[in-house]
Amino acid sequence: MNSRDIRDAIRDFLSLVESTSGSTEDAERRLVPVLDRLALAQSFVTFTFDETDYPDPPNRSYDDLRKLVSKRFPNYGYYNVAEPITSDIGEAGATVSDAIDDLADIAHDLYDAEWYWTNTSEANALFHLQQSYETHWRKHLREFQVYLDALELDRSLAE
Repeated sequence: MNSRDIRDAIRDFLSLVESTSGSTEDAERRLVPVLDRLALAQSFVTFTFDETDYPDPPNRSYDDLRKLVSKRFPNYGYYNVAEPITSDIGEAGATVSDAIDDLADIAHDLYDAEWYWTNTSEANALFHLQQSYETHWRKHLREFQVYLDALELDRSLAE
């Protein structure tokens, strides 16, 4: 997978979130492979650090992103996440996560990466993509993928 494939994965996710065509069910079906592709693409990020001092991307409104995601994926909501995961085995509690927040946060970081790609350099975009993944959206992505898997299982058991 090369940098063009990585950028295409970003654009596919953002396009799906922004799309106003197609049913909710179709968008939900398409989201699973789009997220899988993003996760795979991230593992191929390589770059030579660009030391140029570039401006930051314009600030995006979280509320606007949340509204966009909520409209596109109205069936998603809150879900449980085990805490802690690697200790207190068999005794861990749960925290509540928000699927809409997950998607809005992923979109925010990917909009930034796309802005860097368009307005700075490929290396700078890849750097920011990798940094935001490692420090922020990886957790959102992975927990949301587990949520989607659980939803699919629940739906199949209900049939």
